[in-house]
Amino acid sequence: MPQVCYGFWKNAKFDNRGKPASEWSESPFKTSDAYDGKPLKALVNWDGFLVFDEKADILAILANYMNEISSQGCCGRCFPGRVGTRLLAEQLMKIRSGSTDKTELDKAYEIAQSIHLSAKCTVAPTASIPVMRFIENFADQVRASVVPAETAYYKHITAPCTAGCPANVQIPEFIEQIKDHRYLDALSIIRETMPLPGVCGRVCPHPCELNCRRGLVDKDPVSIMVLKRAPWDYEYYQEKAPILPPKAPEKGKKIGIVGAGPAGLTAAYYLALMGYECKIYEWMQEPGGMVALGIPDYREPRHLLRREVDIIQSLGVEIEYGRKLGDDLTLQYLKKNYDAVLLTIGAWKSRDMGIEGEKEGYSGIHESGILFLREQATGKDTGVKGKKIVVVGGGNTAIDCVRVALREGAADVNLVYRRSRDEMPAEDYEIVDAMEEGINFHFLCNPTKIIAKDNVVTGVECVRMELGEPDESGRRRPQPVQDSEFIIDCDVIIPAIGQFTDLTFLKEEDGLDVTKWSTFKVADDLYVTSDPQIFSAGDCEWGPMTVVKAIGAARWSSIMIDRYLTEGKPYLTPEEILQLDLQKNKVFDKKEDVKDQECPTIKRVHQHKLTGEERKSNYEEVEKPYTDKQAYDEATRCLRCVRMAMVALENKGKGE
Repeated sequence: MPQVCYGFWKNAKFDNRGKPASEWSESPFKTSDAYDGKPLKALVNWDGFLVFDEKADILAILANYMNEISSQGCCGRCFPGRVGTRLLAEQLMKIRSGSTDKTELDKAYEIAQSIHLSAKCTVAPTASIPVMRFIENFADQVRASVVPAETAYYKHITAPCTAGCPANVQIPEFIEQIKDHRYLDALSIIRETMPLPGVCGRVCPHPCELNCRRGLVDKDPVSIMVLKRAPWDYEYYQEKAPILPPKAPEKGKKIGIVGAGPAGLTAAYYLALMGYECKIYEWMQEPGGMVALGIPDYREPRHLLRREVDIIQSLGVEIEYGRKLGDDLTLQYLKKNYDAVLLTIGAWKSRDMGIEGEKEGYSGIHESGILFLREQATGKDTGVKGKKIVVVGGGNTAIDCVRVALREGAADVNLVYRRSRDEMPAEDYEIVDAMEEGINFHFLCNPTKIIAKDNVVTGVECVRMELGEPDESGRRRPQPVQDSEFIIDCDVIIPAIGQFTDLTFLKEEDGLDVTKWSTFKVADDLYVTSDPQIFSAGDCEWGPMTVVKAIGAARWSSIMIDRYLTEGKPYLTPEEILQLDLQKNKVFDKKEDVKDQECPTIKRVHQHKLTGEERKSNYEEVEKPYTDKQAYDEATRCLRCVRMAMVALENKGKGE
């Protein structure tokens, strides 16, 4: 962790000039002290600036930062943003060259303050903050001697929402295109980092919206997920041909991918665009993984998913079905026939409830929630029609199970969850939808025993729970209430309490290290396993994850595979290190005061949605597309909170 010589960061001043380096303050921004072997000299972003090298040329660094804001960060729609930032950069360089009297400093401050108060969006105003804080607190540093040194600058443009998106979708940029009714341009921006926008516009848990600063203005964040879907719906329903980036020349190398879920499809898309020949092996008989066979059609219609897969296959990606790793396919075969291998197998194995009677073989105990959903998706008889159902769990899979059971004709559907509703990991709107459809929720209850007669389930004994101290997940640990047992009558019990990847196919000669969580052990942020030829992304690399997280991991893995095949090993560039550091340090400040900004309240626009009564007996898509007017109105709520961070590095590589 680097030590700060001086700087100003989030209302805190750091000044260790003149002190031994051993007494300098620890950096409030968590990062390494070198980027790809280049020592870190300074960091500048919307929170301020930090100087790690006492002889760093801070005026040149700030001037470079403002130049980049002018040319890359600003949209150009207001004079203070595009021109003001350039004028401020020139003024800083003028001061650096010798004009150090107070008049010149005051002029620089006035320009920065003017930008802060008058620029239309928040890009330029936040960029002026480090300059103002420097002049306010370290004007004497202008006259300090600096050691001329060649400096390398690396920047990353982000936004609170973008930094919260595992796929790093450039959200303000595509929303800006929607405001201009440029749907296909918006879709092209989305596909730069997410090749499945139709899927993620429907089933994403949208962590980006938790970072949306509009939520600090009028409580409801921008409906980013639905806006992401809007341009895809436009392309699909208007029957527009997809506009994809041109493919790079063929590299003459082949990639073998195991799993045609979101991660495998994503990696194949980007690798194919890079010029690689890609073949995906899928153990099911259709593509999509858990999106196809674990998410019901009322949330993600499979014919729309097939459209996304067809687009990926149009790049030359081949998918071979009915090939399961360990049974029909070996790692040794893949290593022999492909230049690199990517494993993206899902987490299809369900965790046991661990209660009395679970392993007695009673009729009516379903193996798992994910298998139940798969049976429905593949047209098999789920065996719940006319029966009383109990689903155990609190995640999205559990919610999907109760809603599917209802649509399959169950007479009575119950969900048992050991914590309160506030602690449920399922999306709140999914819980609301299930309640509207008539599902019975039993919160703060935990199953303890399966009741059976003549080897047939007749009920499940549960105990009331109360919440104690927080556990390792941050949620309050549920504890049983003494003598509070009760019985829920039922014919079928479906456990949906968690999943993991089945790695029992691995042999000793495969040589792959695994974790205690039944995932492949990979190098941090590089996605390479203990075998340099084999990479991993998705559920088998991280554990059960969201679709968007699998997509983000797969795109990164495709970049690492390309570097392995073209340069001999995967690595991160300084820009990528900065990007990942920004995500880890959290770009979004929930305590930010935005009351002084010109942000009129604009109510969130909700898409049309079938009522509980209309939808509970069918698999018609529940949430309908935005109209053009709805998409435009919602897009206008975006505050365009683009931000830029920049590091100044000593331009000296490893071994120099």
